[in-house]
Amino acid sequence: MPVRVRFAPSPTGWLHVGGARTAYFNWLFARQHEGALVLRIEDTDVARSSAESEDGVLDDLRWLGLGWDEGPDLGGPCGPYRQSERLSLYRDRAAHLVGQGAAYPCFCTDAELEERRRAALAAGRPPHYDGRCRGLSAAECHARRAEGRPESVRFIVPAQGQRLDDLVRGEVAFPAGMVGDFVLLRSNGLPTYNFACVVDDAGMRISHVIRAEEHLSNTARQLMLYQALGEPAPHFAHVPLILNADRTKMSKRTGEAAVAVGDWRRAGFVPEALLSYLALLGFHPGDDREILTREDLLACFSLDRVGKSGSVFDPDKLRWVNAHYLHHAGRERLATWGAPFLPDPARSLAPAALGALLEGVRGNLTTLADLPGELAPFLSETLAWEPDAEAALAAGRAVEVCAALAAALADLAPWSGEQVKSALQSVGRALGVKGRDLFQPVRAAWTGRTHGPELPLVAELLGRDRCLARLRAVALRNGGAR
Repeated sequence: MPVRVRFAPSPTGWLHVGGARTAYFNWLFARQHEGALVLRIEDTDVARSSAESEDGVLDDLRWLGLGWDEGPDLGGPCGPYRQSERLSLYRDRAAHLVGQGAAYPCFCTDAELEERRRAALAAGRPPHYDGRCRGLSAAECHARRAEGRPESVRFIVPAQGQRLDDLVRGEVAFPAGMVGDFVLLRSNGLPTYNFACVVDDAGMRISHVIRAEEHLSNTARQLMLYQALGEPAPHFAHVPLILNADRTKMSKRTGEAAVAVGDWRRAGFVPEALLSYLALLGFHPGDDREILTREDLLACFSLDRVGKSGSVFDPDKLRWVNAHYLHHAGRERLATWGAPFLPDPARSLAPAALGALLEGVRGNLTTLADLPGELAPFLSETLAWEPDAEAALAAGRAVEVCAALAAALADLAPWSGEQVKSALQSVGRALGVKGRDLFQPVRAAWTGRTHGPELPLVAELLGRDRCLARLRAVALRNGGAR
C-alpha cells in the first residue's frame, strides 16, 4: 500500500503551532516515502467554521512551505476534500451500518440523555448510553418518528476490547466497556468527528495517521468502525503534546507564549526557524544538534525517534533559533523574508543596495521586526542618538576622536572599509586612545547607537559624505574642532 498521510485542520480559528508540527511530521513522512500528503478540511462544525479561517490556515501552511498533493484547492482522485461536501457519503455509510445491524436509530432527546448521565454519575456508574433504543422494533421506530422526536444514529459497541500497535507509543490496550454506544450521525444529519474521520480516511486510502496524542482516546472508537465497515485500519502514530512552562497543554487560554503560527509570523519569525524548533519538540535526531534544516530532517526523521512525553515550548529558544537563521541568511533570502517588515525608504532601494544593507545588519537581528530599527541609521539623513550613544559622545575624548577622524577621512581615496579601519587605527595611535574609547564615539556618531555592524562595514554602507557629515556634526554639536 503506498504511503498516504493527511493533515485535517478544522477551519474554526488559526493554525496552532502544535498543528503546524503535526503537519510538518506528515509532510516529512510523505516526502521520505515518496508518498502523498492529503489536506482535508474538517468543517462540519457549521457554527464555528468559516471560509476566512480556512484561507488563513492554508496561507500559514504555504508560508511554512508545507505543500500538499491533494486538497480542496488542488482536487484529486479522492475528493471532495471538505467534509461539508461529503455529507451524502456519511449518510450512506451510516445507513449501511444500520442495515447490517451494526448501528441503530436513536430517538433520545438531549434532555433525556443529560438526566440519565447525571443519574449514572450519582450512582457511581460510567455515564455511558444505556442502550435504550438499541432493541426498538421497526414499528416502535416509526411511532417515534411520527411523534417528531429527534433521530440520530448510534453505533453498537462490541463487547471485546481493542488493541493498537502505535508507531510512537507502542502497544496500547483499550479494555472493553470504555465507551457506550456512540453517535455516528447527529439528529441534524451531520456526522460526529470519529465517524467522519474513519469514513474519510478509509475512502482516501490513508495509510498512516500521524496526529497529536490528544486523539488517542478516539482511536478505540475508530478501530471499531474500521472493523464494522470492513476497511483496513491505517497505522497510527500519536505524537506528544506541546506544553506550557507549567507543563499544561499549550492553549490560547493558558499559554504564556503565542500559540498561533500567525502570531509568530507577524512577530517577524521565519518559517525555517519555526519548523526547525517545532520539530525538536518531541523528535530527537540521535545527536546533539539544535538546528535542523528541512534537508536534515528529510534525512533523519523517523517515527521511532519521536518521544512519548510532552515538550515545553520555550520562546527564548525559538528566538535563538530564529536569530541563527537570520544571521546566516543570504541577501536574496533576507530580502524575501524581510519584505513585509521593510520601512518605506528601503523599498525604493535598488536590489543590490538593499541586499548590502540587509547583509550588513543581519548580525543584529533577532526577528524581522528588528529591521526598521536596525536599518534606520542607513536610511535617514537625520540621526537620533540613543541614551547610550549620548553618553558615549559625552565621555572622555569622544569629540576629539570624531573631529580627528573626520580630518583623516576627508581626502581618503579610495573609500573602503579597510581604508577607513586603517585611518581609525592611525587616529587612535596619534591621540593615544584605543579600544572602547576609540570605537564607541565613532559608532555613536555614525549610527546613533552603541551596537551594530563592524565600523568598516558601517562606513561602506553609509558612504563618505554621510560619514564625514556625522562626524563633523558631533564636533559642532559639542563645540569641538572642525
